[in-house]
Amino acid sequence: MTIDSELASHPPVGRDWPEWQGWVEAMPISQLLGLRCTDIEAGRAIAVLDTPPWPANPNGAVHGGLVAACADHLFGVVAVSALPEGRLPATATLSVEYVRPAFAPLTFEAVVDNSGRTLAFVTVTVRSPNGQVCTKVSGTMSVGGSNVRTDARPSIISVNDRQQSTPSQI
Repeated sequence: MTIDSELASHPPVGRDWPEWQGWVEAMPISQLLGLRCTDIEAGRAIAVLDTPPWPANPNGAVHGGLVAACADHLFGVVAVSALPEGRLPATATLSVEYVRPAFAPLTFEAVVDNSGRTLAFVTVTVRSPNGQVCTKVSGTMSVGGSNVRTDARPSIISVNDRQQSTPSQI
């Protein structure tokens, strides 16, 4: 699979919410994780994981790492939906509380609880098909400083170059 980071780095700011929904679903990470966006608005998104791409745990539940990865992806989705154009959030902290086994299909509700100049605080509530909360995820997104979108493409550094470079050059 070719990962197109250009799509992810160009959210449809200023466009209708159905376009945002399409943007979320078209992102390679959404497709890789198997997430389907069912609703999105400023600072809130709902996504469903119908069929997990990973094998189930021995008890039939979705692997906790996959649940955390889906939540982390939605951190970025809801944060960027609430930010001014040009800001791209990055996960700074992520805390996962596994309340009970998570059986698919899972519903993820992501909400920006609060945001400021440099940080956004996000929670994701994950529910099993019966509506019970199975996982609670909270975290902080860095939204200021170096996360301002520029049109310059990041340079690619080979492993050999990195070993010979000083940290300030990387």
